[in-house]
Amino acid sequence: MSGSPTSQRLAKDALDEHQQIHFYLDQIAQTLEGFREGVADTEPMLRLAAQIEGLTERLKEHHQLEERGGLFRAILDAVPEARVEISRLVRQHEKMIEILEMARIHAQCGEPKEAEGLRVDLGRFMEMFRGHEHAEEQLLREAIRRESQAPE
Repeated sequence: MSGSPTSQRLAKDALDEHQQIHFYLDQIAQTLEGFREGVADTEPMLRLAAQIEGLTERLKEHHQLEERGGLFRAILDAVPEARVEISRLVRQHEKMIEILEMARIHAQCGEPKEAEGLRVDLGRFMEMFRGHEHAEEQLLREAIRRESQAPE
């Protein structure tokens, strides 16, 4: 990966962050798979609530690093016309946290009848997150590409 050392470090940090988040997503996906057979007691729902809470806290930290830690700034420095896309991604950060908070509240109630709805809602969240992540990575690739072509 060519480009400035700062961009290379930010790219590596972003990919490392995304891997950590995928650990939480994988835990939730595994719990949700068990919901396909139905939920008879509250324990799986409470476990899901705890997993969602962990993911939410991790995402808040991740979003803060992106927004204030330099990733979005570095992208805007290299790709100034990405301002609208960066603003959209920041708004998505807020929306993702809201979705997770609502899901956590529903799971924390521990009502087995909520299991299927949570499975569907969190499946949609995961799709949204993957699309969001892909958009960030594309912007980062474009920033690195432009930096590598810039005269030194």
